[in-house]
Amino acid sequence: MKKIPYNFLGIPEVSFKEARFAILPIPFEATTSCLTGTREGPFAIISASNYIELYDEELDAEPYLAGIKTLPQEPPDYKSLKQMAFRIKRTVARCIKDNKIIVGLGGEHTVSLGIVEAYHQKYPDIKVISFDAHADLRNSYQGTKYSHACVMRRILEQGIEAYLAGVRSISKQEKEYLETTEKVKAMFACRMDSNWDVSFDSILPSGNYYISFDLDFFDPSILPETGTPEPGGFQWNETIRFLRRFITRQNITVVGFDVVELSPSKNVTPSSFLAAKLIYKMMGMIASKNKFL
Repeated sequence: MKKIPYNFLGIPEVSFKEARFAILPIPFEATTSCLTGTREGPFAIISASNYIELYDEELDAEPYLAGIKTLPQEPPDYKSLKQMAFRIKRTVARCIKDNKIIVGLGGEHTVSLGIVEAYHQKYPDIKVISFDAHADLRNSYQGTKYSHACVMRRILEQGIEAYLAGVRSISKQEKEYLETTEKVKAMFACRMDSNWDVSFDSILPSGNYYISFDLDFFDPSILPETGTPEPGGFQWNETIRFLRRFITRQNITVVGFDVVELSPSKNVTPSSFLAAKLIYKMMGMIASKNKFL
């Protein structure tokens, strides 16, 4: 695990008070079950972000001017996975008390649990969208209930409503669980046609949302460096099209998001650059919607 040496985008330091967005690197990896290396994800994303053009031609703006603060990385706690989730929750709770929009950088998908729990305390009606090739609905996996394969199950147990997009790897037990609960709806990749961005958006009710983005949602042809890659994934333009449609809806408020499961082979790669660009795009959409720019 490398220590984060500089700010997201390489922009000058701003005070926490000035920032609208707070980047929280969480280089935690304890339960990965395919490829290892997600602990290096935050460092690689921030490294790659230094090569992103700050001007967004679609928004005709420079979203970084909304104010982005790169926080110190959350130190991993490998003694207790449950305690790690609590520590993340405590850090995020302090930040959102000041109305910051948290951007979590994983690390494995388990890190999302603590962030979502903090948001749920502030927004009892929070809903979660998970972009993921996997359902992550197992009750336990490889001897722990705090596996990356269980994160959505733990989130649902908080009484949170969730929506899954892009699922193309699911166990029989997870499918049976899906059929027993009204709290989660899944859109399987095999049923997502060329208009999936419209049809998925149409089933999402109004309210406050947290977006959890596992990078294995993308097809390995455009993002191969992820913890558990799956064929049959999604492309850049269609994904950005949905995010733009959803984030800019009048009755929707995205209060925070994370990007997880990057497993980089070195500091700057096409995969880490894509992840960094995705984050900047999402921040730009949120900033434009909320008139931060």
